[in-house]
Amino acid sequence: MIINYNLLNSLYLTNLIEKLPKIITRKIHKIFKIYFVPTKKEVLPNSNYPVFYDYAYQNKLINDFQINQKLNSFVTYPNLINLLFTFFKKDEEFNFLDFGGENIDFYLKLRSEFPKANYFIFNQKSILDNLKLLKEENNFKNFNIIYDEKKLTEKKYDFINLGSVIQYVRNYENLISELMRVSRKYIFFSGTHFYDSIDNKKNIIVKQVNILPKTFYLYFFNKKFFYSNFFKNGFKINFESKNLTDNINYKNFKNNFFSSINYIDILFEKTKSF
Repeated sequence: MIINYNLLNSLYLTNLIEKLPKIITRKIHKIFKIYFVPTKKEVLPNSNYPVFYDYAYQNKLINDFQINQKLNSFVTYPNLINLLFTFFKKDEEFNFLDFGGENIDFYLKLRSEFPKANYFIFNQKSILDNLKLLKEENNFKNFNIIYDEKKLTEKKYDFINLGSVIQYVRNYENLISELMRVSRKYIFFSGTHFYDSIDNKKNIIVKQVNILPKTFYLYFFNKKFFYSNFFKNGFKINFESKNLTDNINYKNFKNNFFSSINYIDILFEKTKSF
């Protein structure tokens, strides 16, 4: 079957598909497997990323963890705990910042494997309010909730985790600069979209359409510019790999602008301070 991706992209951008019943939009996605559509937007909306998980869901994660002692929620890098064991000993104290973290069972798993780890989390207020209530009800230790982005820089962090979140941050360049400043060693981006291009644009904004009728916008990053910012500030690549949690279709992006697009996990390691 010959697919006219330009026509499909235009259809998604008109918002017509969003008005269709969910059963139809799911069938459309199953047939064409369109995840993201390129746009001409220059700035992300202020309120962009929707909240999926409520207090009841988080409380269920606690109960499930008490039963099976494992992660029961989705994570964009399932081997994160094993990765931490390559850098930290079980009885070692270190500061872990979960920027964009949202599920309580990751904290529970982290603390079960690294009892002295100090966990810090930043996200939208509605998510943090639920986590704060759970913290108080369960007397969670070393569970630090950061409501104000400006207070992120009050601590130094040994490991900063950004699980498929940086692409939804409007002021991502300023945020990364601040995180590099307070990073002692590692900054990890998982489930992030990077493209190669001869164009000098640092990013493009795309519309996410794979979970219709919900839609929102995010960045795809020009790999050259994104990586060079870390290199200029004393970081090197510790490892880079394709993210395996989803097989994303980028065929509707084929044109002369992109030479390749990939869904990547990338760990930057600080080698010197500036």
